[in-house]
Amino acid sequence: MKNNLIICCSPISDSCSNKIKNELIDILKKRDENVEVRDLYALQFDPVITENDISSAFQGKYREDVMKEQEYLKNADSVFLIFPIYSSAMPALMKGYIDRVLSQNFAYSYNSDGSINKLMTGKTISTFSPMGAALKYYEESGIKSAMDAIFSATFLFRGFEISSINYFGSDNREKMLSELENLI
Repeated sequence: MKNNLIICCSPISDSCSNKIKNELIDILKKRDENVEVRDLYALQFDPVITENDISSAFQGKYREDVMKEQEYLKNADSVFLIFPIYSSAMPALMKGYIDRVLSQNFAYSYNSDGSINKLMTGKTISTFSPMGAALKYYEESGIKSAMDAIFSATFLFRGFEISSINYFGSDNREKMLSELENLI
């Protein structure tokens, strides 16, 4: 049975992000797949990476909250990140989660020659991001391409297979929500 991990990052209970989360849960459960949900706001996840976090990660040691999240990731076949776009980027809370949890010697490591061991191979990842403006604006301004490149680099660096990067703009939100099952 497939194990899915949904990581949601939205401070607004009736947000588009939470609508996506709830719809994903329903779709995956109808498929008889396992679903774990981690709501970063409900968890009050600490996104701040410290000097100690970085030096400890070099030794493969992590704080308890990070180790708990890493267990969820170890058990997942597919990861779904849901976060709104703030200032043309993911929210600081989601970025902090990635920095602290998908860290060195868990999600990747370096060889003595400087090459990278991608430790998340065999796992897929998808992102779902509501945004305030129309998707067309992000496309025409080049912002979408820049975000695609950053998101792709972040996850490919760690060995994830990217299933999809999805944006829910003001001009395509309802259509995207209605087609969510086809995006996963």
